[in-house]
Amino acid sequence: MVSDLISDEEKRHALERVMASRTFSRSDQLRSFLRYICDAEFEGRAQELNEYVLGVSVLGRPPNYSPTEDSCVRSRAYELRNKLKSYYRLEAPDDPIQIEIRKGAYIPQFQRTTETTPADHTAAPADAPGLAPPPSPAFPANPPAERTVLRPSIAIALVVLLAVPILYYLYFAREKAGAKTVDAQGWTPEMTAFWKPFLSTATPLVVSFEIRLFFFSPSTGLVVRDYQTNQLADLAGSKPLAGFRARMGAGELHETSDYADFGAVHAAFLLGRVLGPQHKEMGLKHSGSLGWEDLWNSNVIFIGKPNLNPTIRYALQSADFTEDELGLIRNLHPLPGEPAQYTSATTHGSGVKYAVITLLPGPQSGHHVMILGGAGAEFLWALAECVTDPAHVKELVSHLRMPSGELPGAFQVVVEATFESNVPIKVRYVTHRISKTS
Repeated sequence: MVSDLISDEEKRHALERVMASRTFSRSDQLRSFLRYICDAEFEGRAQELNEYVLGVSVLGRPPNYSPTEDSCVRSRAYELRNKLKSYYRLEAPDDPIQIEIRKGAYIPQFQRTTETTPADHTAAPADAPGLAPPPSPAFPANPPAERTVLRPSIAIALVVLLAVPILYYLYFAREKAGAKTVDAQGWTPEMTAFWKPFLSTATPLVVSFEIRLFFFSPSTGLVVRDYQTNQLADLAGSKPLAGFRARMGAGELHETSDYADFGAVHAAFLLGRVLGPQHKEMGLKHSGSLGWEDLWNSNVIFIGKPNLNPTIRYALQSADFTEDELGLIRNLHPLPGEPAQYTSATTHGSGVKYAVITLLPGPQSGHHVMILGGAGAEFLWALAECVTDPAHVKELVSHLRMPSGELPGAFQVVVEATFESNVPIKVRYVTHRISKTS
């Protein structure tokens, strides 16, 4: 490769081919990220690129944004690297000039991949069909067979999400529990009233589901997780992960955010099934890529632990009900007869547990944010049931409806759910608050 002979014109054409590709057609944020860093390189400002600059200028973070507390830039850079590799591998393998973002840096590298003349750059890439991105290139194609399972003594969750087994389990479990989901014919007046803020055809709808922080160990070929380590900054203080590295002889652990719980996946499915036919412009985005620009430009439904996402955490700073990472809900202003906190069962996938549904106004007039916030994976499923099943929605509406007959524009609802084998067998309303902003 002779990248030092690549002209500025060739570089700009390479960027435009990426921008016009199918691989990047639905990735507006990644396109903005790539264009910003490439423009900085073209203009001789590449050395100015850092996490803070990119967080504020590209991802819309506020001026007091702290890269040590918010890994949004690292997450977007990770996605961009994988997206570029996917584009050049699947859609444009013969592109003569390729763009690479090397790990640990944000300066784009332009490389010539074939023995072509400068005139070759004008040829457009073939119109390839849309293809899903390949698995993360960090994973070895054939990891050693003898190291594919962790010893039981290691106190770390090892999760492999396989689509077919999960979907089979979800549908089998629902049939066993006798649960019913809403379909197109189940759209009721209460459903229309409840979802009215999100049915505007002029405002896009983004459903954002939580992803869990895992770590890839190149020396072992394993992906591991400590459930109490949910921010990259907490890695150094994780005793389970330190124990894994010592016992397995693992060296570096690389951040990876490729995994979602079954509850988040099922919740996103239920919301898509109900709202998809009612909404012309609806998208799906994992929580790591959700930023202020999404709240500004779209209606947003967030599924997951709200305190792990800086944007959602900030939006909830004046909430009446707060929830910690272990599922304890604090009632900051108890009414007569109400407890000061709601404590969930500590049993995994069973028992009685509590979570909160929150509706807030967005930063732009007419926009809204709904937060289905639950600590356990199974509760995300239960919360989605609560807002998509007509019977549950009818119950919510009966409590939330104001004397005027309208529903409030901002509220919080505490929900109780009973689980057996990770399946919500009973979901009920507990209490609610109407925000003063309504």
